[in-house]
Amino acid sequence: MGHDTKRGTIGLLGLAIAAAGLFGVPAAKAQEYPAKPIKFIVSSQAGGVVDIRARRFGARLGELLKQPIVVENKPGASTTIGADFVAKSPADGYTALFGGNTEVVVAPALGMPIRYDPIKDLTPVAQFTLGFPVMVVNSTMGVKTLAELIEWAKARPGQLTCGTSGHGSGQHFICELLARSAKIQVRSVPYKGTGPMLLDVASSQIHVAIGFLAEVDKQYIVPGKVIPVGTLGPRRLPRFPNLPTMGEMGFAGFDMLSWTGLFVPGGTPKAAITRLNAEITKVVREPEFAAWLAETGSEVVTPTPEEFATFTRGELERWRKMSQDFGIKYEP
Repeated sequence: MGHDTKRGTIGLLGLAIAAAGLFGVPAAKAQEYPAKPIKFIVSSQAGGVVDIRARRFGARLGELLKQPIVVENKPGASTTIGADFVAKSPADGYTALFGGNTEVVVAPALGMPIRYDPIKDLTPVAQFTLGFPVMVVNSTMGVKTLAELIEWAKARPGQLTCGTSGHGSGQHFICELLARSAKIQVRSVPYKGTGPMLLDVASSQIHVAIGFLAEVDKQYIVPGKVIPVGTLGPRRLPRFPNLPTMGEMGFAGFDMLSWTGLFVPGGTPKAAITRLNAEITKVVREPEFAAWLAETGSEVVTPTPEEFATFTRGELERWRKMSQDFGIKYEP
C-alpha cells in the first residue's frame, strides 16, 4: 500500500469518526437516560398528600436513577393546569406529571374546558398506589352500619346530608349513587375541599362523608368522632378487616378508586418510559416504602406501562358513563 493510499484511508477514517460525533452515533457520545435532572409536576399545593408522596418518592427514585428529581407545584383549575403544562412540555422524559385520577380521568369525563387530550397528550408510565376511601357518619346519629343509616334516612325523608368536596367530585357521585341505590333522599352539601367537609361531619354539621384513611383514621375514627359504615372499594382494607365493602352489602358500583401514577408527554421515547417504570417498580416494592403507603390506606401496584394505559382508559370510560347516567357535568 502506497503513502497516498494510506493517507486516503486515514482521511476517510477521520471523517467517519467526526461524523459519529456530529450525528450522535451511539459509540462514544451517546448518553444513557437520564442524563440530567427530572422534573415532577404536582397539580396541587405544596404540603398536600400528593405533594408529600411526590417528594418522598422522588428522593428515592432519584437515588436509583442517579439524577435528582425536582418537584414543582402547579395547582389550579381543578388540577388541570399542571396536567396541561406536562402535556405541552418537550417529549424527552425529563418532565412528568405526578398525579392521579382527577386531572387524567375525572376532569375530562365531566367535560371541563381542558386544552389537552388525556389519552393522546399524556402517556402512562407507571401506576404505583391504589387506595379506597370509607364512608363515615357522625357519631351522634346512633348509626353503626349502612343498614341503620338507610333506616335513619327513610324515617326522616329529606334530612340526610352528604358532604362532597365539590360539584362533580367523587363524593358527589357516591352521594347520588347512595340515594338511587337505597331509594332514599340525600342532600349533597358541597365544600371547597375534603378538610372542611370532614370537620363538619365530625362536629355533626352534616351526616355522611367519604374520606381516605390518611384523612379520617387517626383524626376522626380513632377518637370516635365518626363511625365507618362501608369501604368504597373491591376489597376490605387491612386496617378495618371487619368493615365490609359496599358490594358485599348489596350495593354495586360504589368503587371510588384513588390512585397515583406518573405520566409523560405523548411521544416520549419508549426507552425513557421503560427505564422509569423499572426503577419506580423497585421503589414501591421496598418494604419501608410499601409500609409507609399502607399507613395511609393505600396499597402498592406495579403494572406495566401498557397495563396502566388500559386501566386509565377504562377509568375514563367509567367516569364518562357515570357522568351521563347521573347528569352530572362540569359547572364553572
